[in-house]
Amino acid sequence: MDIKQAIDKSLFIFGAGASYDAGCKMSGDMLKALTEIICLNQEDPFTEIERETIKFLLTCLNYHSEWKTWEVNREYSLQPNIEELALLIRRIKNRDNFLPYPVTGNWADKLLRLEAQFKEQNKFGLYHKIEDTIKNKLIPQWLEVKQTDFLKPLDDFFQRNTDKRITFDIFSMNYDKVIEQHFSEQKAKPYRGFYSGEWRGFNVSDSIDEFNIINLYKLHGSLDWTRLIDGTVLEKSDIDEYYEDIEGENRIEHDPVIIFGHGTKFFSVEPFFSLIQNFSNKLKERNYFFIIGYSFFDPYINNLLIQAVKDGGYKNKKIIIVNPSFAFNPPLKVDHFIDHDLYGCHLNENNSEAKKILTNYIEDIQRNAFYSELPEFNIKQVPSEALYYLRMGTKEFFNRFFNNSGEAFLKLIEDFESQGEKSLPF
Repeated sequence: MDIKQAIDKSLFIFGAGASYDAGCKMSGDMLKALTEIICLNQEDPFTEIERETIKFLLTCLNYHSEWKTWEVNREYSLQPNIEELALLIRRIKNRDNFLPYPVTGNWADKLLRLEAQFKEQNKFGLYHKIEDTIKNKLIPQWLEVKQTDFLKPLDDFFQRNTDKRITFDIFSMNYDKVIEQHFSEQKAKPYRGFYSGEWRGFNVSDSIDEFNIINLYKLHGSLDWTRLIDGTVLEKSDIDEYYEDIEGENRIEHDPVIIFGHGTKFFSVEPFFSLIQNFSNKLKERNYFFIIGYSFFDPYINNLLIQAVKDGGYKNKKIIIVNPSFAFNPPLKVDHFIDHDLYGCHLNENNSEAKKILTNYIEDIQRNAFYSELPEFNIKQVPSEALYYLRMGTKEFFNRFFNNSGEAFLKLIEDFESQGEKSLPF
């Protein structure tokens, strides 16, 4: 096996932690930043009524976080984040379409009073305004790319392997432009499904041939995408003033095009429908899924990953978690990990207790009703033999596994292949 074959067997899935070294805030840090804005009232983008409402919502989240922690017997703490706040706002905003939830039903008097006060001063709904401010003003600030040096090992890797025409397939749940900014500076712009600035998808072979280093599938959208009222999705850099109709009305419907918050994340519209189809197909084709900086708090994604390894059969598919703190202290402890000269710190594969703890942690997320509208349909049994945990950040992962032409990465894939061959029944 050579390095191209190893890459072709692998898929890279990026969560928020993958952009941490670029200076982008993770979802928990975003909620803390919002809390500081409300507490310190510094450059506050919210009105007094909005601030009072956000205080109320944060109190709800903290209450629910404590309740979730008790549900797992306080074995570990489940902390709230900005996406949970977005989900709560959306449920309150659309509460007339649902049977009452505990918050929207029992505390309706508080909500109605704040909404009535706000309506006297604004034509927009209170919760629509809060969501819009967070999504369009604060999130772009929180996701500002400060540096991308941690990706330099990939530059060296591609330069050393130019003759092999290696392509990385990266599925990202991030809205930021870390990958695009870094590789565009290296004259290797990733292909994101756009051709001449308009969404075309990933089945346009003549487009993909122009970008043979990285295919970047942004599952939850991007800060630089916009959607017109006719459904056309464009890259912002290619938008001009002519996106007005003949009467001068703005034709832009969503700017940016991002899916913000847990719950039902994918719709039967482009680009999200094609993106999730591509994700499902790649999971079937590939054997090794490197999950970098992802918290596993999205059961929709989890179901696809777990189903893929379950359906893998003799292929011995693996979910390789790359994260410095996932399920760590608690419930996993330092002595559950061992150090490898080549691979670094990883969960001891021979420690059945540690593997069970890791598995139970993911299964608890799958059972939690807050992260999913239909938790009873989530896959709740995770095959522990399919999990492999590298306890390191993104920077260390790229440094360790993609220096020296990807020597360590190739060796890891060869080890997985060897394990798979040993498990064959014949």
